[in-house]
Parts: sequence; C-alpha cells; structure tokens
Amino acid sequence: MASEFEVNTLAEIAVLKAAVDRILTHLAKSSPDPSSFLAAELKLGLERLAMTQYWSVSHTDQRAILEIAKTRYSEIIGNVRVAGGDDDSSNRSPGG
Repeated sequence: MASEFEVNTLAEIAVLKAAVDRILTHLAKSSPDPSSFLAAELKLGLERLAMTQYWSVSHTDQRAILEIAKTRYSEIIGNVRVAGGDDDSSNRSPGG
C-alpha cells in the first residue's frame, strides 16, 4: 500500500499532467499551424530536459531519469489532439 506522501505526490503529478495537457492543447489550437507548434515544443522541451541536472542524484540514475522523462514528455506532446471540437480527455486513462 502506498504511503500518504506517495499518494499525495502522485495526485500532484496527475494534476500537473492534466493541466499541461490542457494548456498545450489550447495553445496548439490557437496556433496558425498546430503541428509546427507541437513539433517546436517537442524539440525545445527535449533540449531543456537534456540540460536538467539533479545534484543529489548519481550520474547513472540521472541518465535513467532523464531517458524516462524524455519518453514521457514525447508522449505528452504526441497525445495532444487539435482536430475537431473541444478536446475531452475524460476518456483517457489517468496514467496517459
């Protein structure tokens, strides 16, 4: 069973993920070229992740964390849907 801290941490991550998804969807829909906007966000986001350093984490663990983060970031960008009406993400699973 997860501790209260773990449950709260996962809840915070879920909230942030949902907020980022909604914001990216809105920004992409507002862009004259949503595909180019998302491609640029993917490129810039991955570049920013590559610069991330966790001083208290070993280099081996840091590389593993960043590889997972790059995959998850790519998934978030790839899941943004701009075609059609308002994006209803309620049919997606909570994990993505």
